[in-house]
Amino acid sequence: MLFALPAAPASAAGTPPLSTTPEQTVGFDGLVYASVHVGDTVYLGGNFTHAYAGGQTVKRKRLAAVDARTGKLLPWSPVLDGTVLALTAHGRNLYVTGEFTKVNEQPRARLAAVDLSTGAVGSLRPALNGFGHAVEVSGGRLFVGGRFTAVNGRAARSLAAIRLADGTVDTGFTAGTDGKVLALAAAGNRLYVGGAFKKLAGAAGTARLGALKLADGKVDTTFKPGTPYPTFGLTVTKDRVFAALAGAGGRVAAYRPDGGLAWTSVTDGDVQAITHLNGTVYAGGHFTTVCTQPSQIANSWCKRAMQRKQSKMAAWDSATGKVLDWDPRSNGKWGVLTMKADMRQGLTVGGDFTAFGARDQKRFARFLICRYGCPTR
Repeated sequence: MLFALPAAPASAAGTPPLSTTPEQTVGFDGLVYASVHVGDTVYLGGNFTHAYAGGQTVKRKRLAAVDARTGKLLPWSPVLDGTVLALTAHGRNLYVTGEFTKVNEQPRARLAAVDLSTGAVGSLRPALNGFGHAVEVSGGRLFVGGRFTAVNGRAARSLAAIRLADGTVDTGFTAGTDGKVLALAAAGNRLYVGGAFKKLAGAAGTARLGALKLADGKVDTTFKPGTPYPTFGLTVTKDRVFAALAGAGGRVAAYRPDGGLAWTSVTDGDVQAITHLNGTVYAGGHFTTVCTQPSQIANSWCKRAMQRKQSKMAAWDSATGKVLDWDPRSNGKWGVLTMKADMRQGLTVGGDFTAFGARDQKRFARFLICRYGCPTR
């Protein structure tokens, strides 16, 4: 590999670029669906049962932890009997949802708390009668979304709130949907809800993406983006809501706080994961091309002459929607399923990929910030 300090992928103004070559790190034998950064640790969830670390195959049953500084597998090793689809962290706990029914051999019906240090299962044990696909913590409550009709035997239409203090269902939170909830993001006084539903809490104009007031759980009618396609992922800044969308191909969409569309960018496959880092939006999915011209029309199309090859991951200027010159060249049928970014750890991604260009990297990868110039292939 040749290294040239002047050669760095273009990035948003003031943002150090990310390398297009992943760092060497642990790999997995199954899909990585979920990830979360906590300090210098990356926690991962999926349907894997083993990790590949230092030339050895090590048991890791659907949850694992990686040192974000070194890329090495950590000893933390809870055992789950089913797939993990979403993670979030708060205090001492990692909150986990998915398709499992046991954690460390103790009954936990698709929602559980696990100690971030020891891996011990916590006392929280609300039971979902279907799968969970999204979790978020705000204001002393754990919000869970997915595809279910009851929590602890109480009716709940794919969305519920659990009190962290005692693990009971917040019966005052009654918002539900008529379809799957696939993404949650709490920011300011709102809980953003994305998925494949037609109405959020029965309100018109909330199909596939809407917002609830955290104070009372009612629909925030000042945010009605009218999203035309299912929402797989969300990331929120002080003045934008960025969404990873499916559709005729796929989309990355940037919405203003009032729900107005700031810009959208078209891909040729679903966008399944999205994150934001200091002026740049990163998104992943199973697309192979991206439109070079952003649009302000929600269901816009892209002319063939404006399509650019872009394999499973891409970066956009968050203000303008301009596609940046960054392509790690991921492989895989489903591509990227989860992404997280911060200024300390750079970008971490999970999915079903096994390589980036000529670099083998099975289902988990780390891309560092190039503070002094990026390597070239």
